[in-house]
Amino acid sequence: MTRKNLDIHERSGLQNYAEQVLTSLPSGVMVIDAARQVRTINPAMCAMLGVTAPNADVDFGDFLHLPELCERIDVALRAPEHGEEWMLTLPADLPGSAPRYVRCALSRVLLDSENLLLLIAEDLTVPMRAKTALRDSEERFRIAFDHAAVGLAQAARDGRWLRANRKFQEIVGYNEEELKTMSFREMSLASEMLASEASLRLLLAGEIPSYAIEKRYVRKDGQPVWVNVAVSRMVSSGGDVNLMIVVEDIARRKQYEHELRHMASHDVLTGLANRSLLMDRLDQALALAHRSQHQVGILFIDLDRFKTINDSLGHEAGDHVIVEAGRRLAGIVREGDTVARLGGDEFVVLMPDIRDSSAAAVLSAKLLEALLLPMNVLGHEFSPVGSIGISVYPRDGVDSNALLKNADAAMYRAKELGRGNFQFYTEEMNARTLDRLRMESGLRRALERHEFVLHYQPQIDLGTGEQVGVEALLRWCPPGGETVAPGEFIPIAEETGLIVEIGAWVLRAACEQLVAWREAGLPPMTVAVNLSARQFHQQNLVQLVGQILAETGCDAAQLELEITESIVMADPAGASATLHELKEMGVNLSIDDFGTGHSSLSYLKRFPIHALKIDRSFVRDLTTDADDAAIVCAVIALAHTMQLKVIAEGVETEEQLNFLRAHGCDQFQGFYYSPPVSAGRLRQAMEGRRRAHLRTFVAPSTRLRLARA
Repeated sequence: MTRKNLDIHERSGLQNYAEQVLTSLPSGVMVIDAARQVRTINPAMCAMLGVTAPNADVDFGDFLHLPELCERIDVALRAPEHGEEWMLTLPADLPGSAPRYVRCALSRVLLDSENLLLLIAEDLTVPMRAKTALRDSEERFRIAFDHAAVGLAQAARDGRWLRANRKFQEIVGYNEEELKTMSFREMSLASEMLASEASLRLLLAGEIPSYAIEKRYVRKDGQPVWVNVAVSRMVSSGGDVNLMIVVEDIARRKQYEHELRHMASHDVLTGLANRSLLMDRLDQALALAHRSQHQVGILFIDLDRFKTINDSLGHEAGDHVIVEAGRRLAGIVREGDTVARLGGDEFVVLMPDIRDSSAAAVLSAKLLEALLLPMNVLGHEFSPVGSIGISVYPRDGVDSNALLKNADAAMYRAKELGRGNFQFYTEEMNARTLDRLRMESGLRRALERHEFVLHYQPQIDLGTGEQVGVEALLRWCPPGGETVAPGEFIPIAEETGLIVEIGAWVLRAACEQLVAWREAGLPPMTVAVNLSARQFHQQNLVQLVGQILAETGCDAAQLELEITESIVMADPAGASATLHELKEMGVNLSIDDFGTGHSSLSYLKRFPIHALKIDRSFVRDLTTDADDAAIVCAVIALAHTMQLKVIAEGVETEEQLNFLRAHGCDQFQGFYYSPPVSAGRLRQAMEGRRRAHLRTFVAPSTRLRLARA
């Protein structure tokens, strides 16, 4: 082989070697000569540009269809020296797909002694897309971070704030630059840091992935704000440990929780402690008292005759009274004492630490004095009166229930002794309370068991000696037991509200009996029925009376309704309206126990009454007490001036009778003539008098004894 042939052979081998290298390169290579012909292009370049390698020399302008690339090549061919790099964006291969990115290096090089243009390209689509995705992700994170509805912050492991979003800045009141100079420990209350430090140490050590805690941050303005803080551990690629903190403002939720707890433990109307909170504090006070050997006082307070206010003026007025009474009690007690409302008009004061029982007595006196001050309620002035029962630990009980029960018993004892006072508990009170509970239970069943009966006390005309009427008086006769006097069960019936149903029965039974006597041929007379405060203030009282009269056939003119002074004076205007309606119906009306109340004559003359009844307390001593005699004479004179009849109650002696007759009293009733008797005995007595033809009142002692017999 000649040297020439050898050179040709070597050049051929080198060419094949170069072609193999070009073919295997991952980068694109293309060579263009001065005549614009594409001399060389490897497969990688074809793939990048989306072209097919030409079979012969071809002008690059006819071969490439990328305006930007062709323009740059054209410029480079016109320059004797050229070199540049840029990023070429290639259109997407398919509709909806992403574009591709190629980094290009275009330069003039000397190859085989020829100045050619070399284009080298590298496909960076994958890393560029990753970079774009990362940039988009970071942007989305930044937007989400900055505009999150909760506070987001990043802190170093030592507590320094590194980053904080808008919501976090809004919660704490600091901007991000101010926060970067602070630590989260500076914003935490010292008393609450201990609770989170242990969890923080475990988190930084990698023993737990996160923790959450409710605490308070101190805002820039110095006000604490309740937040829920969730802390996570975040490790960077370099191994640095930071804290990712999510903060939620829970101030409103905490406020709701506080309000719910307050509602659960406080009375809605007055805002005072309720039974639940009272019992909790009482239990705590007793536990402490047991250890420290001191005493605990319980004051059970009840407003006297509060039901009358509710019944006469409505519940709105009653609520005003309760609220004002609670305010007054709370304003008097010592710091540390608890005032609670148990319901209705019942209050309790807890004195958790007293040296002796005298402290409870002193406070009770102050409370009664404060309650008695006049209060204006819906245009009406009241001076509430309270009754207070006191029990003391450990003397009167060693547990909460016993102390409350015994204080309640003492309160009822205070009511029995005239109201407006306080009483300490004794064992006797406890027994009396049990008796009262048994009586109340029996009363609730007495009507359905037909245990009530009416007795009748005659009313005698002092001028003629004739029986002109009777007063119906209720008696309770439990089976197998003694008859219960009205003074024992009527107050309980009043307090429990049973008096309304019982009173309706009394009214019906009295009217039925009057009709029965009339049909038996007895002389005409009236029957007087007492109305309680609750009955009188019923809205349907007039309708009830009319219905009973119609159903029994009783003549309205023979029915007399007795109302006490205190009832009508509690609401004079309302009482006057009711009395006029009853008067128009034909019913007779009288004021019972006159002289024991505080009637205003200006009101009294407006009431359509036909009689006044002198209370027995004045009649009892009128022959021995000049004051009582003067009162009786004044009442008789006043009544006659107002064209009213006068009936004296409780006449027991002939001297009393003579005094009343001498001073012009119209009628009387009392044991001197007859005690209250059953309907049957009264009928027998009246028939006996009719047979004896008693028509005068000449020898009262003889004839009255005859009638009484």
